[in-house]
Amino acid sequence: MTETPAANGQGKTVYLHIGTPKSGTTYLQDVLANNREKLAERGVLWPRGGWVRQVHAARDLANINPHNHKASDVAGAWRRLADEINAWRGHTAIVSMEWLVSAGPKQVKRAVDSLAPATVKVVITGRDLARILPASWQESMQNWSSFTWDDYIAALADPESSDVEAGQRMWRQQDIGAILRRWNKVIPMERMHVVTVPPPGADSGVLWQRFAEVLGLDPADYDSTSNRQNTSLGVVSAELMRRVNSRAKERGLGWKASEKLVKQILAKRVLTTRSRDESSLTLPADLYPWVVEQSKRIVTEVEQTGVRVWGDLEELIPDPAHAREGTTPETVTDSELLDAALDGIVGMVGQVNDTLDALKQQSANLRGKLDAAEQKLQNRGRASGGLRRLARHRPNGTRPTG
Repeated sequence: MTETPAANGQGKTVYLHIGTPKSGTTYLQDVLANNREKLAERGVLWPRGGWVRQVHAARDLANINPHNHKASDVAGAWRRLADEINAWRGHTAIVSMEWLVSAGPKQVKRAVDSLAPATVKVVITGRDLARILPASWQESMQNWSSFTWDDYIAALADPESSDVEAGQRMWRQQDIGAILRRWNKVIPMERMHVVTVPPPGADSGVLWQRFAEVLGLDPADYDSTSNRQNTSLGVVSAELMRRVNSRAKERGLGWKASEKLVKQILAKRVLTTRSRDESSLTLPADLYPWVVEQSKRIVTEVEQTGVRVWGDLEELIPDPAHAREGTTPETVTDSELLDAALDGIVGMVGQVNDTLDALKQQSANLRGKLDAAEQKLQNRGRASGGLRRLARHRPNGTRPTG
């Protein structure tokens, strides 16, 4: 089905899916990427470059430079993304990047102005805090953090007094009521939507169904499966990463130089494979009353904004019946850490060997291409030399006749 083009942005709608982090964003982004061509056929743009490009754009817009590491391709990234959206002849464009949730009013206004005259609408996905908090801590351990689980919980309870900045960051990224109020300083509430993540055990397709309906899409028309997994670390591996990060910092290693090896290989490729054999970090039962209280506060504030909700705000309130005691980082034993460390070392050796083999194969392929090109040049040289010799043996350099 072909939609009427939006001339010069008139009549175009841009949906900014701004998070929250750990609320099914990876899943939704993968579904959008997998359906990019079908969306385009129906007048909906999922920009080229996918998640990585939108990460750079969000960093550029909100001036986010993790660990003081500003990627060279961040500068101007938001402008380039906006230019692609503005040039789109369809009626809808979608940006999905959870780091946008931290943007302040000035940055939101810059985004809106850069997309004018299109209408900007905001989508916030939310998940219950009992699942968010453990997931956020272990994710931080994959990103160079070294604060303990206990320090993290203390920082959440009293973010203003804590030295752990992650407490303030978590509330800025997860307090949906506060997020709505912050974005509402620029965008009318009637242009904002909250989508709740279904409770544990629900089909992941339910989240896509709710999200698609916000965008005015028929969810059944698109493949809602995802091949991309943002696998969490088990509690032992997460604690191991915390200690690795701490030791690396003591030894003067920087994040920029260590990200590829520590995060992408050790954490993402190696230790995540242990998640099926490790206990996952869960919210301890004694924290449920406090988390339920905070969740009810957020739900009340969201209701007071009058924002349209897709799903049920009750899904943002953890059910204490799901509380279960499990392993926490402070109870991880030295023996468990040693086992994880050994798996990590062996796994990294395997990954390095695979990388070296791939580089050797690339080098061999390149050498083969260079040899072939050199042989072709030599053949041309011999042919050219033969023609010159032939020309020298003919009077006045005349060409041979038929």
